[in-house]
Amino acid sequence: RRLTTHPVLGSPWLMVTTICLYIYTVLKIGPRFMANRKPYKIDGLMQIYNVVQILLNSFIFYEFFCNTILRSDFSLTCEAYNPEDMRPETMKLARPVILYAVSKYLDWFDTIFFLLRKKFNQISFLHVYHHSIMVVAIYIYSSKCFAAQGTCTGLVNSFIHIVMYLYYLVSASKPNIDLLPWKKLLTQMQLLQFCLVAVQFGLPLINNWCGLNELGLWIVFLQNLFMIALFSNFYYKAYIRPTKKTETKAQ
Repeated sequence: RRLTTHPVLGSPWLMVTTICLYIYTVLKIGPRFMANRKPYKIDGLMQIYNVVQILLNSFIFYEFFCNTILRSDFSLTCEAYNPEDMRPETMKLARPVILYAVSKYLDWFDTIFFLLRKKFNQISFLHVYHHSIMVVAIYIYSSKCFAAQGTCTGLVNSFIHIVMYLYYLVSASKPNIDLLPWKKLLTQMQLLQFCLVAVQFGLPLINNWCGLNELGLWIVFLQNLFMIALFSNFYYKAYIRPTKKTETKAQ
């Protein structure tokens, strides 16, 4: 009730419906639509989209930073959930949270652009799962955990997205430089992100002095371990295994 009492925007059915539509578009509608078409040239559109994402995530990061890290009464180790907390300093989190939720839906255009350019190999299980689960996560946070322990997830994730869309912007301009080291660094940062979030949710499991829901803590903690496993598998296949094959051929 601190964010919205709107019967549609505040309902889980909007989230469920849009995720189902997203997945159906990715698996059925998109590939069928592009089956007999050539890849679209949308470099200009993508550059505009990347600039918008950089600006949006920069503002979200700034708002989260000011209303978490810079707040003397905000705990990084165990921030309690209090649905009755309507203090102005708490309600200042409403704007970055709502914008963050919007950005998670906006992220789906990453997949749409892959479809339009027929980059079907980029639409992996990891890609679709991550884009879907983030929408679920922000809904649960907004409705059940607002201004509590998960708040800093938006802080870390928005920073990662600034770097990621900056990489996409440079990549879309097709510079005559090797972007693989930057791409590798970006994946390492994403892995570090999940490690940091796992640690933050693991700390209350050790000492839950603020009374957080332990089942919720375990779900988020294990979810981040799962994401670490998925991204580690991607990192191995993308960066480590090719190097080993090159070394073997050289021998």
